[in-house]
Amino acid sequence: MKTDQKLKFLIGMYLGVLVFLLLSVIATPLVIQYGVSVTQEFIIEEDVIETALIIILIGISYVILRGFKKALNAYERITKRTGEENSKLESRLIEAFSYIGTVNVELQEVQSILCGAERYPQTKKELKRFIDHLVAKAMTVAGTSWAVIRIISRCTGHTVKEYATVRPGKVLPSVTMGNREILDDRHIEGLKKVGSRQTNLNLLTVCILPKRQLSEEENILITTITSQIEMFFLLYRSGFLHQQFLMDQNEENCPSNHLLSEKVSNR
Repeated sequence: MKTDQKLKFLIGMYLGVLVFLLLSVIATPLVIQYGVSVTQEFIIEEDVIETALIIILIGISYVILRGFKKALNAYERITKRTGEENSKLESRLIEAFSYIGTVNVELQEVQSILCGAERYPQTKKELKRFIDHLVAKAMTVAGTSWAVIRIISRCTGHTVKEYATVRPGKVLPSVTMGNREILDDRHIEGLKKVGSRQTNLNLLTVCILPKRQLSEEENILITTITSQIEMFFLLYRSGFLHQQFLMDQNEENCPSNHLLSEKVSNR
């Protein structure tokens, strides 16, 4: 605000000088003809007046020039600061939109992982197909060419089950990571493992991937997938996902359906 007022003042002053200069040019012939006498003894010649006027005009022009320069520098600083603030805001907006997009994708992935199964796998073949689908999800989230889910017995250290997925045209390594190295939590060059969070089971389920720096969100998603596979494997191994068990539970929960089937059979 002060800069605007100062600039307006300088512009007014500059216009005043121009008007004064114009009047001086108009009055110069009169000064040359008659001269300007302050007293009878002291007469100011036109040369002296012109020189003094030029010096005054140069001084005023210099002051005005400095004023304009300061005003322009102030505007330049304001413009630069505004540009930097706009760049920061733009960068924050881009980060916000990127984060929102990432969150939406992650929500979709979580939904497909946790709510993707319309029916529980009831056979060994269905369980394998379901787990292979989840392993492929883990590979997609990690952005790797292959992924291996291994279920290990904590007691014996033997592999209980292993599921692997590899992209077309890629090759799965013949040797990835030993069970003892996994159980001892050793670092293996070129490989990365993400395990389930459950620690009170006699099984350990891990996802083995090529070495890659995973973000916190990617690590959470792969951990969720690994835990989901472990849960379904335990449910299937314990018999809770067998077809006969599900049918018995359905009849217990829906006695009306059972009675209706009996009436139909009696007819």
